[in-house]
Amino acid sequence: MEYIHRVHYYETDKMAVVHHSNYIRWMEEARVAYLDQIGAGFAGLEARGVISPVIGVECRYLRPCRFDDRVRIDVKVTEFRGVRLRVAYEMYNETSGELCCTGSSEHCFLDASGSLIALKKLCPDIDAILRAAVIR
Repeated sequence: MEYIHRVHYYETDKMAVVHHSNYIRWMEEARVAYLDQIGAGFAGLEARGVISPVIGVECRYLRPCRFDDRVRIDVKVTEFRGVRLRVAYEMYNETSGELCCTGSSEHCFLDASGSLIALKKLCPDIDAILRAAVIR
């Protein structure tokens, strides 16, 4: 799936480039949109008493993005074994086609009390969707 983000002025720093922290925010935007699109959205999980915190994030900055750039973020699930989810991201300048940033985020699933859960037990439909979404 691809997600488009238009760089806002407030996301840039004194050097007129996007501040590094914003790429992590864009990963979250793209991940939420992607999971909604495939039927495994966070809102639906939370309504069923499941939360999915970030337990790790990686980001490699290759080229700067600037104000008003349109950034295409390609999102894919690279690992899911029922308890842990890994999502990968590639961010491209939509005009030039240049790869600007790569990254990944890792998530687990917890019940309302904060205990680790396997989705297969509580949400077998979501478990099946995420297993089918894995691209290596």
